[in-house]
Amino acid sequence: MTILESFISVFKPKKKQAPVHEIARYTLNYEDARDIGVLFSHSNDENPKAINYFVKLLQKDKKNVKALAYFEEKHSNPYDFRFDFFTAKDIDSKGVIHSLQVEEFVQREFDYLYCVNVVEFPPFHYIMKRSHAKFRIGKFYPEMLDSFELMIDIGENKNAVDLILQMLHFTKTLIVHNPLPK
Repeated sequence: MTILESFISVFKPKKKQAPVHEIARYTLNYEDARDIGVLFSHSNDENPKAINYFVKLLQKDKKNVKALAYFEEKHSNPYDFRFDFFTAKDIDSKGVIHSLQVEEFVQREFDYLYCVNVVEFPPFHYIMKRSHAKFRIGKFYPEMLDSFELMIDIGENKNAVDLILQMLHFTKTLIVHNPLPK
């Protein structure tokens, strides 16, 4: 590009960016929710047992469950259900995740999306913020107020079982009387 072309390009009108599609967020009663997303990290020995228990409870309640897991690297499957996953290799230096499985998960319009993570993990913030889920549930993080519709404060407790039980308790006891958006 010559100096003149460079100078002219500064004054050219910029292309308008496509408008950002607003995602409709709303709450369904637990009994009416059918498609459930579960986002979790394989991080400790109790996690497989807690996640297996959680998914079995959801399936027992006749929910269609789609799960996405984070692993540091590929390894054997310690879970009793099918799930997609991504690894540290899929995350670039800016925290952007480059994975077809993650993109498909983000685009799904889950009735509920549960984030089962007891420690702050920026890639999950990225996923939850971009998710097309109608109702997003997870642990309370003050900086993540715009990424969840329901946040559970379990204090300093770092126990996935307690988080799961609290999330189930609150979502099962929600009573919604508002009409669904059109």
